[in-house]
Amino acid sequence: ATPHHAPTFAEEGEGEGEGGIVEQLQGMISGLISEIERQVAREPRPKRGSAGNSSEAPVHFRIYTSKPPFPGGLPPPIGLPFMPGGPSGGDDEDGEVPTLERRLRAAGLPAEAEEVVTRELRRLRRMSPMHSEYSTLVDYLEWMAELPWAPPESPQPPVPLSQARAQLEEDHYAMDKVKQRILEFLAVCHLRGDTKGSILCMLGPPGIGKTSLGKSVAAALGRPFHRVSVGGIHSEAEVRGHRRTYVGALPGLILQAVKKCGAANCVIMLDEVDKLGRNSYNGDPSSALLEVLDPEQNGAFRDHFLAVPFNLSQVLFIATANEMEGIPRPLRDRMEVIELTGYTVDDKVAIAARHLLPKQVALHGLSPGQLSLGEEELDHLISGYTREAGVRELERKLGALCRAIAANVSEAGEAASEAAAAAASRA
Repeated sequence: ATPHHAPTFAEEGEGEGEGGIVEQLQGMISGLISEIERQVAREPRPKRGSAGNSSEAPVHFRIYTSKPPFPGGLPPPIGLPFMPGGPSGGDDEDGEVPTLERRLRAAGLPAEAEEVVTRELRRLRRMSPMHSEYSTLVDYLEWMAELPWAPPESPQPPVPLSQARAQLEEDHYAMDKVKQRILEFLAVCHLRGDTKGSILCMLGPPGIGKTSLGKSVAAALGRPFHRVSVGGIHSEAEVRGHRRTYVGALPGLILQAVKKCGAANCVIMLDEVDKLGRNSYNGDPSSALLEVLDPEQNGAFRDHFLAVPFNLSQVLFIATANEMEGIPRPLRDRMEVIELTGYTVDDKVAIAARHLLPKQVALHGLSPGQLSLGEEELDHLISGYTREAGVRELERKLGALCRAIAANVSEAGEAASEAAAAAASRA
């Protein structure tokens, strides 16, 4: 049999409409199926029970014809979302890709980062939103757009040294040597205009105000502050970030802190650096911190997630530790250690009267006249019930006293209310 020949699109001419195209396709399919049915009908059908293809069933073909549901015969081109021609395609100014492009242009990217972003944007325009890598690529570009790549054009002016000294005296009692060293550091920062080359490490027992000192330094410099707890970290990826080949990959803790601060010249406190995890199969996080805390290298810090250099030289890092033995020697060599000693009993009495007791009284809903402690009572409380270098246990004991007074005040108030109600009922 001669196979059915259907006219091609070229033979029909360019003036054929969409209805003619549908009719041609239907004719081609009908002719093909008719030819297959004729071929199948000519082959001898095997007998029932014979060997060979006894289990094969006859093949049936059907053609369902109906009027096209769209005027003209073909549906309108829909396109893919966020793609050219789609409902939120690249030509839409409010689409996802154009929005990312505007944010990336305004981010002030360096040359190498801009080249990488341009390549990834080109890939994103050609990629379907249903692709498994689409969301990962969008997350990467959003991180590139949100990171502060340059210092702010109009930074907040630093606080004068006289005001910084008064703030330190108000927030911290005693520790004269430590406060003097911080004021010297602030004076150098004011003269130079930056903090490059200075990594401070505050070493001392728990509860003596290391974190609050770091906040005071950030306030004196007029910069945003963020604390990163690095105690117990066992993976290098927590510092350098995860590679984008992993599901749910993110940058490291350092770049996350910079993003939260929103400024390239922020103050980041690395808390508990002496408790970094070691002997791990996932890399040594203390070795990963060497590049972060080295002023000669952190100008081109390369996170595994970004895979482009990021300038950390404008960031002021302040580390805290309880013991020097827990800090690896190469990491210790990159920091200037400021030792903080414990408080004496007289210092604790003054701290309790000026800071701790008013804080606990207000926290428990009491008035200043409902609980007052003199120097003798505070001295007895400190000497007999707290034996520590800091003041955390002392603050807990003062909180216990406030809770006891609050319970007595509440019971007395309820009893007075019941007595007044009983007197009113008898009257």
